[in-house]
Amino acid sequence: MKRSDLEQYLGKFVEIKIFNGDIVKGYLQKTGDEKFKNDLNLYLPKNLYFVTATSDSIVCISWLFRTSYVKSIKEIINI
Repeated sequence: MKRSDLEQYLGKFVEIKIFNGDIVKGYLQKTGDEKFKNDLNLYLPKNLYFVTATSDSIVCISWLFRTSYVKSIKEIINI
């Protein structure tokens, strides 16, 4: 998957299918964002992604992954 395709979902609640078949659900975040400056594991790495439980959470609930790990992604709209 291209970085530009993945980054259009930043901050949105998504379902991501990883290359090994695992499915991750949460709010897509990118490392290096200023709100993660107190957690160096989420602030210092470049061009990695992860998900959080809520859009304003600073707690990662997944592993860090690259764009190449993503097989598919779709936005989930909660009503």
